[in-house]
Amino acid sequence: MTYIETQKLERDGLKQNLPGFNNKYQNIVDYILKITEDIWENKEINLIYDTYEKDILIHTGARKINGVEEVINGTVDTLASFPDRKMGGETVIWSTDNRGDFYSSHRILSTATNLGDTVFGKPTGKKIFFRTIADCKIANNKIYEEWLVRDNLHILLQLGFDPVEMAKKDATYKEKPISTPVSSLKEKGVNNLSYPEDLVYSLITNIWKDKECSNLNNHYSENSTLHAICNNDVRGIANIQAYIQTILNSFVEVAINVERITSNRKGNSTEIAARWFIKGKTVQSGVFDTESSHEIYIPVLSHYNIEDGKIKDEWMVYDGFDALCQIYS
Repeated sequence: MTYIETQKLERDGLKQNLPGFNNKYQNIVDYILKITEDIWENKEINLIYDTYEKDILIHTGARKINGVEEVINGTVDTLASFPDRKMGGETVIWSTDNRGDFYSSHRILSTATNLGDTVFGKPTGKKIFFRTIADCKIANNKIYEEWLVRDNLHILLQLGFDPVEMAKKDATYKEKPISTPVSSLKEKGVNNLSYPEDLVYSLITNIWKDKECSNLNNHYSENSTLHAICNNDVRGIANIQAYIQTILNSFVEVAINVERITSNRKGNSTEIAARWFIKGKTVQSGVFDTESSHEIYIPVLSHYNIEDGKIKDEWMVYDGFDALCQIYS
């Protein structure tokens, strides 16, 4: 579904009605930014019990994880590996739904130093940076469902590990089935791109899904930048077109669907968060450089800044390492 909000919310900003929330939070953006800082940077781990439902459902890569204890364990392990991690919150795009529950899409650029063991090996001492987007459903001061996409491929490369060798050793999908989505937005025809939400929907369904890359000038401004994974900033329509085609050429029997669009209109500009997925079998000549005998599933979280009816900046985050783990399972 598509959700549109026009109220401008920020940290310590406008007071919003938050039924069931702690009074120290001014609004839903304030809540997300503050709990992230308190948990990760101030290391208030027990705050997780106050801000996550006991039976929370987390979607990460092609996996589903249940339970607040999994959140606790993951946080403790990550902080042990990267004790100085700083969470650079770039934006929070938010909305409410028909029940009054809240939805947030939080884009984070983290910096951290690998000072402890990771699942990949001994500490390297290397300082890294990586982008994450976390989409959350929230009610009564607690997150009850989350979609988490982290650029783990960039992390591995910066630490000096071979992603393919690590994927071959990973047991995540060797005994557990790959989780596929259960819903997507109802297909609709889009002819009028004057609405920013329709512009993004058209980009994913008409450009990505239908492989109509020749019409990118209808969606992007001439000086647009696509901030892709592994610190790859793709500038200009021609380069963005080549990047999209390279990914699409990596798959056969590809399926692409949009699950949700969240829009924050701010005068002449709009911030949009889109949750969507790519599903298909990989081919030898693609970005993953190997052929998969089975279908793999790649969830994507994208953010867009739209000005004057065109996309000025896009951030596209997906977990390339998780895709490799599926391929080599």
